[in-house]
Amino acid sequence: MKEYKVQPLDLMQYINTKYHEPFIHELIEFESALDVKRLSAALDRVIEVFPLLKCRYDEKNNKFVENVALTGKDLIVIDESADKEMFLTETLDTREWLIKFTLSKNFLIITVSHLVCDGIGFKQLIYLLCDFYNGKAGGDYSALMNREFSQLTGNLKVTAGDTMKMLFSMIGGYKNTQIYDKGENEQIHIAERRIPSDVMTKVHAAAKKQGATLNDVFLTAYGRAIGKLYSKKKINIPCMVNLRKYASGETGIANLGGTYNLNVKLSESKTFAESLTIVNRAMKKQKQTKNDIAGPSLLVSKYEKSSLNKFLKLYGGMNTSAYSDYTNLGKLEESKLKFDGTTVLNAVGYSGLNKAPCFQIAVSSFKGETTISSMFVCGESERKKVDLLMNAIIEEIKSFIN
Repeated sequence: MKEYKVQPLDLMQYINTKYHEPFIHELIEFESALDVKRLSAALDRVIEVFPLLKCRYDEKNNKFVENVALTGKDLIVIDESADKEMFLTETLDTREWLIKFTLSKNFLIITVSHLVCDGIGFKQLIYLLCDFYNGKAGGDYSALMNREFSQLTGNLKVTAGDTMKMLFSMIGGYKNTQIYDKGENEQIHIAERRIPSDVMTKVHAAAKKQGATLNDVFLTAYGRAIGKLYSKKKINIPCMVNLRKYASGETGIANLGGTYNLNVKLSESKTFAESLTIVNRAMKKQKQTKNDIAGPSLLVSKYEKSSLNKFLKLYGGMNTSAYSDYTNLGKLEESKLKFDGTTVLNAVGYSGLNKAPCFQIAVSSFKGETTISSMFVCGESERKKVDLLMNAIIEEIKSFIN
């Protein structure tokens, strides 16, 4: 029975469950049903090259322990119910499973524990599954099990000054605008808004004309919507960053994310384009620093120099989920997301379930269409606040191209 080391950035996803359920989901819709035998055979290959998926999380000893008898077929749950929302909001008992594949009619929902990987790592897993489902043979996949943070820092020096700048950048980042609060008769809700590909084409062209990214556009729309609905002039939004840019070669499937902290003033009197310029400049300034990797470097250093109990005592009580947070799960490539024998109609990524007062929107895209989503727990009156916010975000984006 093999055991695998839990990385510091894995653990940070786990100790914050008071505020955020650490799971990532992908809903893939097909033109016709997948071949179950072919899917289970593909999963056998996936767990052969990435055996962490055969593991459970041993919380007491803080390690991943392999279940030798587990097969690809064991990871698949077939349920013909059409209640996608129920499947999406299910959580896994990580003491037993780290990943689950729910197959129902013409869609597949993949749920993975955030202890295994971040959003980019999840895409690596999905593409790997597609390769094996489509019969790809051979290849050296050994790099996928490199989950060490050191794969990013071999030629990188993060100074004490970098770390202090990062910490100052994050001050107030976890006490930003509160979107909703706890309420009576709390229930799980999923809010999502889709922006069609023809609209996104116009958005992309307009952003490119300003020298801005689509990420800048979504942050601007989010910030302006918060500002207007909650009468905030100063907007603070932490946003996840993919740290793989620091790696010198292929990276493993892991948690390799850092954080930038958008901290800007967005006046309601300004146009969307003017606000976008402010956000774009602020993000460019962040990108010229090492703020994104300084925090994780400090965290890893503390983890390696102290016992688990000391580490948990230091970080376990922290709320590292902001009141209003943002993550971009990215674009799934149509050329890589293929299952021979059927056509992929749509794919949407969802981040984990947020608990009041913490809130997060997740952005994902496929075939040019973008989905902005959030999964959260609150009462009915508080849910209406989220609906207003989501609608306002879409209206802000429309105002940019109109």
